[in-house]
Amino acid sequence: MVKSRLENSWDISKEGLDAYFLDLIAYRGLSNTIATAFGVRHESPQVLLIQNGRCTYHASHQGIRVQDIKNILSINV
Repeated sequence: MVKSRLENSWDISKEGLDAYFLDLIAYRGLSNTIATAFGVRHESPQVLLIQNGRCTYHASHQGIRVQDIKNILSINV
């Protein structure tokens, strides 16, 4: 449900932005590595925004909002 809501409201330019979907069931080990590397607690569903090697935004479940991502991107450009 959250993925569909995010996809339906996604209007962020893809120029300079790479977006990835990680299947946590198939790649749980990778998910744990990412959580450790960026100092975030693993949650699902979850969005992480990685800029210049650090996590500048993370949210999960109903807290995931395109406008919040846009705000962080505009601040850190």
